[in-house]
Amino acid sequence: MAIIVTHTKDLDGIASAAIFLRENPGAQVILADYDHEYVEAAERDARPAPGETVVIADIGCNRKDISRWASIISGWKSRGARVLWLDHHAWDEECLGAIKDVDILTHDTEGKCAAEVVLEHVGRAADPVESRLAELAHDSDFNLRREPLAVMLSRLISYYHYLGGQRGDQLKLRLIDALSRGVLWTVEMDIQVKEYDGILKHDYDVLLRSRVREVNGYRVVVGLRGAYSGTDAANIVQEKIGGDIVIMVSGRGHLSIRSEREDVNTKVIGEAFGGGGHLRHAAGGSIEDVFPNPTEEQLDEIADYIAGRLSEVLRGPAAGAQGGQGASGSVTLSPPPTRARGSGAARSATGASPPPSTRAGASPDPRSRTRSCA
Repeated sequence: MAIIVTHTKDLDGIASAAIFLRENPGAQVILADYDHEYVEAAERDARPAPGETVVIADIGCNRKDISRWASIISGWKSRGARVLWLDHHAWDEECLGAIKDVDILTHDTEGKCAAEVVLEHVGRAADPVESRLAELAHDSDFNLRREPLAVMLSRLISYYHYLGGQRGDQLKLRLIDALSRGVLWTVEMDIQVKEYDGILKHDYDVLLRSRVREVNGYRVVVGLRGAYSGTDAANIVQEKIGGDIVIMVSGRGHLSIRSEREDVNTKVIGEAFGGGGHLRHAAGGSIEDVFPNPTEEQLDEIADYIAGRLSEVLRGPAAGAQGGQGASGSVTLSPPPTRARGSGAARSATGASPPPSTRAGASPDPRSRTRSCA
């Protein structure tokens, strides 16, 4: 049985799994993230047979777990499996040096999301369902918001993640199965998004009470995202409050780090909080060890703590022309090559609802061609 270990929190990871499942009907789907329990689940649940393919999709390098992943991959290879790590985040030399046993490793795929990488390596670009899923994932992951359906699917996944536990995971797996069959929207999904909208009304007011701190010339906004996804929360805060760096904190102390500035290396910021991410625009981290259950009463303390950590890694916007490690251990942030982004950094988490039932057009039988990487 083919296996895919995919990012659980966003449309990019979900679409990656759907593309893989369309090519490999009956494949095992393991939902993953950067917490230790997800790594443990992958080690426990993925038991490939000789000759089978295991894909890790949309999971970037997290230094604190990279040696564990290396051990897991070594175990899969010892069982005779073919292992592909199809990612699009930025990897450093430490991570690249740790992961040696994979058959294919992709990273730093400028301008591509993970679903596009999965489509390229294990999918079929000529398949209208798979190509459409990759398009929707791209729109969502790069926060373009040009596709109403991508916005709605992202909100649906955020709702499932908010529900959490076995129920949330089962709903995500059902969604992956539906997408793999070309069913992109249903009346049931529409109802679920409306339920989610009702929950978000309370949390919207909390977002507006986010705190602002000035750190070495950067305007940093810190808030509690409640039931919102990190991206949607950051979009609202950017529109209503505005900031150079927006950091949204979940109820478990996880951080969603967003910035539209080209001189802000979000990956460096994520690493300062035990995480990682993209060089520009988006990253993640955690303050769970200090604030395991953040509340609004703690928000000033949380904002001060985050600002203090940022002051150790951020230099002022005018500091230096080259990115790299400063003499004091701080990081000079400099512009990367231009990457296409959405036309606005600030957009609300709303979008027109797609038709109640949407199918991605006629397509060949997904069972007619199943392949692994050549």
